[in-house]
Amino acid sequence: MSSKIILVTGGAGFIGHNLCKRLVQDKNNRVISLDNYFTGSRENHVDGVEYREGHTKDIEKHVPETPDIVYHLGEYSRTASSLDEPDVVFDLNIVGTFGVLEHWRKRKYKLIYAGSSTKFVGARKDGVVGRDLAPYNWMKAANTELLHNYGRWYNLPYAITYFYNVYGQGERSGQFDG
Repeated sequence: MSSKIILVTGGAGFIGHNLCKRLVQDKNNRVISLDNYFTGSRENHVDGVEYREGHTKDIEKHVPETPDIVYHLGEYSRTASSLDEPDVVFDLNIVGTFGVLEHWRKRKYKLIYAGSSTKFVGARKDGVVGRDLAPYNWMKAANTELLHNYGRWYNLPYAITYFYNVYGQGERSGQFDG
């Protein structure tokens, strides 16, 4: 059986390293992680995974291979602190994800995107909805919409998953841990 190349952006993060642990169990998978270590940790490295350090906006440079599937988890994930650093959120989420989308468009693999459940928060009494509560929420919702459009415009395969209250082994704790 031929090897399947699987890329996990954010593979050194909490969710990413757990996904890598599962994926590497299939010996037919060649698992690559692209992580900038903004929140990820080298302590989360999994044996058998190829780790590459870099920003997703530079994915073309860091991942010259054409993956069979990409799990795009590598984004800023802190709602409250995004109010203090919208420039960082923009760089990691909008600019970084645009790099991934362009890589996807050119190479035509399957893309799994980690959307944010925060966009589903209903309207408050003041009329503000989930996507408008913080820069993180808005940028994740915008990326989800752009990903839908890329899929439609370029006839590309994708799925979006939404995580709700994720916790478990390897989780970091603290007020601003994503």
